[in-house]
Amino acid sequence: MFREFFWEGSRCRRAWAWFGLLVFLGHQAFKAYLAWAINGWYEDFYDLLQLHVDYGSGSGEDEGRATARARVYESLVEFGILVAPAILVHPVAGLLRNWWVFSWRKVLMQSYLHRWNTSIPAIEGASQRVHEDTQRFASGIQSCVAVVLQSLFTLGVFCPVLYDLDPQLMAIAVAAAVGGLTVSMVVGWPLVGLEVSNQRVEAELRKRLVLLEADPGSVHTNGTPYTPFVRVFHQLTRNYRNLYLSFAGLGTWLALYEQVAVILPYLLVAPRLFAERPQDQLTLGQLVKVSNSFGKVFDSLNVISDRWLEINEWRSCLRRLREFEREVNSKSPAAPARLVPVGLELSDAVSSTIEPSWNPRASAESAE
Repeated sequence: MFREFFWEGSRCRRAWAWFGLLVFLGHQAFKAYLAWAINGWYEDFYDLLQLHVDYGSGSGEDEGRATARARVYESLVEFGILVAPAILVHPVAGLLRNWWVFSWRKVLMQSYLHRWNTSIPAIEGASQRVHEDTQRFASGIQSCVAVVLQSLFTLGVFCPVLYDLDPQLMAIAVAAAVGGLTVSMVVGWPLVGLEVSNQRVEAELRKRLVLLEADPGSVHTNGTPYTPFVRVFHQLTRNYRNLYLSFAGLGTWLALYEQVAVILPYLLVAPRLFAERPQDQLTLGQLVKVSNSFGKVFDSLNVISDRWLEINEWRSCLRRLREFEREVNSKSPAAPARLVPVGLELSDAVSSTIEPSWNPRASAESAE
């Protein structure tokens, strides 16, 4: 899956693969930096708001209130300047990322089609793996991989911030997130095998339906068209029952865990607003900064728990593609695989492979 895209093919396509990877990583790093910069802005802004409230509580402080309002407006302008680059960076990086992921999927499909030896019995669910599983692989890069990378970058920039504010808070955030991740992995671990088994049954059901539509006589010689599907529906019902029970257990745990994560930073930090010693007291801006930093660190480590269902689906897709690659490599012809450049359409790639083996004149002469 990785060799075909990053190490094989033309030099131009390999350059595009590595350039797209840099854009992909750079975009996630930019998002983490932007979140860090906005978090620093929160502290100054909410301290200004608190200062404005303090000025407004007394009398004869018109000049002070005007100064506070002016500083608040300046802070809002600073926020606009801070987030302005994102207006251009996000759409452009998103466009390049989408095309990069599609190019990766296209190279995989072309590689599989060149190595697929159709002269021997078909591999189980081969058409589904070339089509749907490569699509799921691309979608997983867009969702799961992107989120995990962004979380790692966010963790890298916010852990020092939270440590400087309160090392104990950082330790609690890390411990709570790691503990929740461990429970999520234990509860959701069986989902990968269940997803793989279910995809196999779905592939068999799809194949039987296609055969029923193309050649009804080959599917049901006796009885109704439903007769050959009795066993498939039984397996499908059993698989989905097990999947839904696993989903329910994991969903219950995640719902409880997420609600605790929302209130935990405020339970830990809010009492410091009313600390007896002045040096221990937090301002409103510091409270927002600490709670936001705690949430960022917690969410960065908790992302796998939140996305466990999607990650399981992507892991099952990776397992199916690896199985398909092993079977294709073991049954492919002796000739080395030839990759088609990214600019060539799949229809052209397939036709260029099929046309030389079919001669209309020779076929007509043999028919005569």
